[in-house]
Amino acid sequence: MKRASLGRMIRQDRRGFTLIELLVVIAIIAILVSLLLPAVQQAREAARRTQCKNNLKQLGLAVHNFEGTYRKLPPGQIFSVAAYANFALMDNMTLIGTLVYLLPYLEADNLYKPFGSSMKMDSKDFEVDSVDPMKQNYFMYAGVNAVTANQVPAFLCPSDNAAAALKPNSADFTLWMIRTAGGPTYGGFVMNDIPSDPITSRHALTNYTGCTGRLVATSSELSISSTSPDARAVDDYEGIFRLNKQKKFSDVNDGLSNTIMFGEVTGAFTDGYRGVGRLRSFSWLIGPLGMHYAAKSLAGVVYGGTRPTLEDAKFTSRHTGIVQYTMGDGSVRALSTNTDADVLLRLGGASDGQVVSGLE
Repeated sequence: MKRASLGRMIRQDRRGFTLIELLVVIAIIAILVSLLLPAVQQAREAARRTQCKNNLKQLGLAVHNFEGTYRKLPPGQIFSVAAYANFALMDNMTLIGTLVYLLPYLEADNLYKPFGSSMKMDSKDFEVDSVDPMKQNYFMYAGVNAVTANQVPAFLCPSDNAAAALKPNSADFTLWMIRTAGGPTYGGFVMNDIPSDPITSRHALTNYTGCTGRLVATSSELSISSTSPDARAVDDYEGIFRLNKQKKFSDVNDGLSNTIMFGEVTGAFTDGYRGVGRLRSFSWLIGPLGMHYAAKSLAGVVYGGTRPTLEDAKFTSRHTGIVQYTMGDGSVRALSTNTDADVLLRLGGASDGQVVSGLE
């Protein structure tokens, strides 16, 4: 009996793991985790990309609902064209863009109320003159500024989450198109941002903005001679959302499914739009973005590199290899970041007569 009991004890002791066996199990688990983690991350990014696509889809539906109500599209932005010739007049812009007009159609009526009471189509209503020297940017009015810090979830891509950096002293977060003269040179103009960050200015952000075609203004507004080849290079690619204009769907001769209405934006980063250290972001007050810096200069030169001065003026995303766009018919298309410059120009133009077919 004693010998049998001793044998059972030895067998029972040998049922445990040795140190080597334990290390082997841990190594196997580590390998399995390393194999599964990329798949989990890809699944999460796929979900974020789907949510981003849904946000863009909702913007398209909001525009169609707006058009169904008013029989015309929302304007790109109310803008004082004189500011092109005299940059100090940038203070005369309303800085109210397309997304603001869509707030009632995105379940954000409370945010729209301060705008809707007095928002007008004539940018001269906001220019300083001898009669009313106190006119100012629309966003500076107390009623409007009281709501501009409210973040609209539908305006944010979960893969970028620009709003996550909205914290005091976030000096690396500056606002797009809110500037005065006297600062560093940027894009040929001398300017500086006012104020220095979204917290101070009470401006929440967006990852989406409308497409205005090649440039935000016409050749005449840019004082380009009608005899210049540049005039046609600008005007042939006029997009859906324009300054001080409300176009109609009937104006989109290339077809709604062939014309970009909205696209993703991220801003500029210290080492390119896929990097870290955000230099510039987008307020949901802003107007549409042109395809110019994403495609070709007026001289036909393709822009390249990741210079911040160009990256924040492009449609960009944090989805690997693609940028998602809302087309005029409300559908959402993902285009490669390597899409040909001419294709982007044609998709941005509403009536350039160069229809792009075969989009995925």
